[in-house]
Amino acid sequence: MEQLNKKLNKIMVVGKNYEMPFSKGILARSLTAIGMKPTQSYKLASEIESILKKEGITSILMDDLRTRVYYHLLTKNYDTIAEKYLLWRNILKKHPIIILIGGASGVGTSTIAFELASRLGIPSVMGTDSIREVIRRSISKDLVPVLYNSSYDAWKSLRLPVENFGCDKHIIGFERHIEPVLIGIEGIIDRSLTEGSSIIIEGTHIVPGIMSEKYSLMPNIITIVLTLSSEEMHKQRFSARAKVSARPMERYIDNFKIIRKINDYIVENAKYQNTPVIENISISDSVNNVLEIISDRFESIENMDNE
Repeated sequence: MEQLNKKLNKIMVVGKNYEMPFSKGILARSLTAIGMKPTQSYKLASEIESILKKEGITSILMDDLRTRVYYHLLTKNYDTIAEKYLLWRNILKKHPIIILIGGASGVGTSTIAFELASRLGIPSVMGTDSIREVIRRSISKDLVPVLYNSSYDAWKSLRLPVENFGCDKHIIGFERHIEPVLIGIEGIIDRSLTEGSSIIIEGTHIVPGIMSEKYSLMPNIITIVLTLSSEEMHKQRFSARAKVSARPMERYIDNFKIIRKINDYIVENAKYQNTPVIENISISDSVNNVLEIISDRFESIENMDNE
């Protein structure tokens, strides 16, 4: 195998339970995630690759690769980046990181989730709509009718007359809609924690203050809420999404006022729970803001580990 890799000019990176080809792109993205400019990240990743090839290395342990990256950063006078790289690698190695990204339909939770996964090297991204679909296969519509509606029209399936609730019917419907999905979300979190695997979960059903309190007390579970203050920009997102997916724009626009009401409800809950709220106007800016939040959290985790 070693001879074959040398013939193919391939370097294999060996982890605890996997083996994969060295990728300049993956290394560059991980460096970008900790604050290095993309051009600098790719240049440094190319330098690492050249060094490995010059030394005739065809297979390297992940830990050894990370050590080389760390010391190479130091030789290039990227001391701050080097320390942050070491911190991130150590935390991700020792702790499963669970990132929860909430927000109303159309604010961009899935886009940010997949971009973060790419930057952080987290292999699993789960949408709460997919979790809802799995739950629907095991619970009949007669038993939990709101589960068979969307978040913005779940109020139509409320069993009691709207007047009996004494508050906004759309928000009551939304709350009833997310309750059974939260059971699935919490189950996935518990399994990830038990297995020591990192995951990003995104979607409308993640609302700060409604999930079990124990998750908000865990430093390695990071919750973020996205929003769009501009209603016009929010509408434009639905139009853009309709061009690349099978989801028709019309039903979102028809229910836009309710979706905005849900957006405000999620944001208010987030602020009350001291959960970070990010204006998702620019994808790159939003990702960088989330990465800063994650970096701050990683420092607190390291401090706890050292106590």
